[in-house]
Amino acid sequence: MAGGPLLQLWENLLPFAKDLRIRFAIAMLGNVLAILFIFTLCKMFIPGLEEQLFS
Repeated sequence: MAGGPLLQLWENLLPFAKDLRIRFAIAMLGNVLAILFIFTLCKMFIPGLEEQLFS
């Protein structure tokens, strides 16, 4: 059995990876997580940031 279970998993997931809608959804989720991470970092270093943004 050449490749093993990882190759079989990749062959099963490949049709989904080719779908551009799935790729777009993953990219948007990554963007949201990056924005949340940056916002969390900014909250640590800028006091009163939440009150200024959400007032």
